[in-house]
Amino acid sequence: EIAFWGGPLAGSIGSALASPFFMLRTHLQSQAVTQIAVGYQHKHTGMMSALKDIFQKHGIRGLYRGVAVTMPRAMLGSGGQLAGYGYTKDMLLRHPLHAQQSDRLVSFLSGTAGGTVMAITMTPPDVVATRLYNQGVDAKGKGIYYSGVVDCFIKILKTEGVAGLYKGFWPHYMRIGPHSMLVLVFFDELKAIRKKFYRNREKL
Repeated sequence: EIAFWGGPLAGSIGSALASPFFMLRTHLQSQAVTQIAVGYQHKHTGMMSALKDIFQKHGIRGLYRGVAVTMPRAMLGSGGQLAGYGYTKDMLLRHPLHAQQSDRLVSFLSGTAGGTVMAITMTPPDVVATRLYNQGVDAKGKGIYYSGVVDCFIKILKTEGVAGLYKGFWPHYMRIGPHSMLVLVFFDELKAIRKKFYRNREKL
C-alpha cells in the first residue's frame, strides 16, 4: 500500500518541481521559422532567456502555469502504471499455467500492462497540459484560449470529443510503454538478485 501511494505522490511532487521546464520544453519545441510556423509562437531564444522573460513578465505564477494539471497527470500515470503492473502480475502468479511460465515472462507481461495503463491514464491530462503550456497569454498572464484546466478539458470535449483528449496516444505509448516495461522488469530482476544475495548470506 505504501509503495502504491508512494509512486503517485513522488510523481506529483517531481512533476510540480519540474513544471516550469516542461512548459519551456513545449514552448521551444513548438517554435519554428515563420514560413512553417503553426500555432502560437513564443519567440524564445533559449531556455535561460525564456525563464528570465516569463519571470519578469508574470513572476513565479507564470512559470508554474499549468502545474494544476501536471500533478494529477503524474499521479494518474504512476498510479495506473503500478495498478496495472500489480494486478496483472498477481493474476498471472495465481494462474494454473504459472508453473510453465518463467518469472521473466511474468515481469515482462506485467510491465507491459503497467505501461499500457499508464499511457491510457496519462494521455488526456498530457494533452490538456500541452494546450495550456503552449497557449499565449495576455498582459495579466491569463491564457488567450483557455482560462484553466477545467475550461481546457471542457472545450476539447465539446469541439473534438473524447478522441481529442487522446491525440498523440500512439507516439506517447511507443515512448512510455517500453520505458515502463523495462523499468518494472529491471525492478523485479534487482529484487530477485537482492533476495538471492541475502539467502546466500544466511547460509554462511
